[in-house]
Amino acid sequence: MSDWLGKIVAGAGQVISQVDQGGQIQSAITGLRQRLAEADRKRKVSLVKQQIRELQTQEAQAINALSAQVLALHEAGTLTQPELVSLCRNVDEIRKQLREREDELQQLQPPPPQPAPDLRCPHCGAGVVAGAAFCQSCGTRLAPEGDHGGSPLRFCMHCGAQLRENARFCPKCGQTVAG
Repeated sequence: MSDWLGKIVAGAGQVISQVDQGGQIQSAITGLRQRLAEADRKRKVSLVKQQIRELQTQEAQAINALSAQVLALHEAGTLTQPELVSLCRNVDEIRKQLREREDELQQLQPPPPQPAPDLRCPHCGAGVVAGAAFCQSCGTRLAPEGDHGGSPLRFCMHCGAQLRENARFCPKCGQTVAG
């Protein structure tokens, strides 16, 4: 079979030589072979690089597993290699410092918000969200807690200005207010 194939290749080469008097086909074929060879080389390089990355990942995983096992032996008190014990004590010190920083961070952060008591709108009695400026049901402006000494605050329906307790006109826009 290979003898037959060799004869075909040789015959094709002779035909090309006879047709290609100026050498243009031969140079095109040579250039094509070089590009194919370069593409094949790049594909192989890419494949080997990918295999190297996969092996590096496997190596890192194996080192992590080894480290975890050594730390487990240290924590169990069965690790006897002085060099490894020293490294594990270093990890213990880092963990201690990490816990201290986490505790410090916990103290610096504000406490989580507490659930709001059952707040009601003084005008319509609907439940309101803590810190809301207006009632979601009737639109009445709500006073911040502890700001009005127990008596409900009144606000102008036209401009939103705060009204005195017995005011008949808004001090900001001059509109008549409902009593």
